[in-house]
Amino acid sequence: MASQWRRDNDDGPADRSPHFFKIILQNAVQEGKLRIPDKFVQKFGVDLSDMAFLTIPNGRKWKVKLAQHAGGVWFQNGWSEFASSHGVAVGHLLVFKYERNSQFHVLIFDATATEIDYTLDDEQHVHHRIEDDESDDSSVEIIKHFYRGEGSGSAHPKKDGGVAKNLVIANAFKSENPLFTVTMRPSYINGKDRASLPQHIINYLPRDGFTKDYTKASILPVKLQIVDRLWPVKLYIYERSGGSSCVVSAGWSAFVRENSLQVGDVCVFELIMRDGVVLNVHIFKCQD
Repeated sequence: MASQWRRDNDDGPADRSPHFFKIILQNAVQEGKLRIPDKFVQKFGVDLSDMAFLTIPNGRKWKVKLAQHAGGVWFQNGWSEFASSHGVAVGHLLVFKYERNSQFHVLIFDATATEIDYTLDDEQHVHHRIEDDESDDSSVEIIKHFYRGEGSGSAHPKKDGGVAKNLVIANAFKSENPLFTVTMRPSYINGKDRASLPQHIINYLPRDGFTKDYTKASILPVKLQIVDRLWPVKLYIYERSGGSSCVVSAGWSAFVRENSLQVGDVCVFELIMRDGVVLNVHIFKCQD
């Protein structure tokens, strides 16, 4: 992987290609498009055509049409297909490395800050096709003129709500205890008394203390802690053919409500074994 992010000459300097990253927020999922950072387009917009090419580490390349509107430049036609094919969801982080001529290499990290598996399938190297006649030079000129300051609009950086900063801080948090990072999604906040935790938390849980219920889940009572206050909840472990999953429920909604959690907030769960299982929760708030 590291070799992909260096120049072809292994003896040469580290890769100086420009990069930017995007945290996937709810509006990007709902609208089916992703805004390129304005500062990036100001610097490199003259090099962009109206068709971008996104390449992931398994070598598969995707065509995504660029569109200029609402004071910015967006990945648009073809973006939804790219995102859905790789399970891109709220809280995911994407790193874009720009190789000039509208060519981007893309790394995708899930809500636990872990790089995804780029599964190869029968469609490997089959591109998402947008007919060439949809491409025209006028859209290229719009992008160029706009970011040369020749248009009537002005570029305003779009706030990401602090999610990116939260993830950076969360990933920098260190402890001798196991840590599990979760970005709050709408389904974790809006009335549903449950949230998914990273699967590998199961490896750190005790083997005893579990019960079973009618769903055939294994249930373990635990406590969520902030400072000196505790919230009783239950962990539900589900064993399926595709692997295990872990859900916190039965008290989760009260924890969300009483700590005013919102979509985009980042929680780091620190596993502490003390008179049962305690998850010490460190919350990094998403600022408007």
